[in-house]
Amino acid sequence: MKGSRLVSWIRIGFWLIVAFLIIGALWATRFGERIPSIYIQTGVSMEPTLAQGEYFVAWSPAGRMEHGDLVIFRFARGSREFHVLRRLVALPGDTVAMDSGVVVLNGQPQPWPFDIASPGAWRSELAIEENIYTWGPWVVPPDSVVLLSDRRDMLGWPDSRFLGFIPIDEVLARAAVTVRGRRLR
Repeated sequence: MKGSRLVSWIRIGFWLIVAFLIIGALWATRFGERIPSIYIQTGVSMEPTLAQGEYFVAWSPAGRMEHGDLVIFRFARGSREFHVLRRLVALPGDTVAMDSGVVVLNGQPQPWPFDIASPGAWRSELAIEENIYTWGPWVVPPDSVVLLSDRRDMLGWPDSRFLGFIPIDEVLARAAVTVRGRRLR
């Protein structure tokens, strides 16, 4: 009796593995080389959109990107490499500015969520422009994008206010949903 149960479980396990491999092959064929990965938001830089400690799914490569997408880019500091989640606010050829924390894209204020935890902390020696809440306009060069955190104070570092234009090649993935199914945008 015990032996037949064990054999049954082995068969079930075998067929589950086969089914998983077939589904994986179909998935890869249907979506090309796009691979989902699960990430954790390690800081507060994307609040209020994504809370610290929240898990989310990102697709790599990023593919076609649109204004407002949440993307992961590669940020190297010394010998260390980080994958950082930021909002894509401007594409090549766009004109972008910020007015009191609100992104102004091609002359139009954008409705994307943001937070300023320290309104008085508008200055940073690390920033490209003196005021990190109001700057621009910048014209985005070819093969580059502008990425910003949703947290507009220093807790949003690193983003384009501190790094400048980000090469499109450094954008690794596009975030899609939290692991609980909430769509990210």
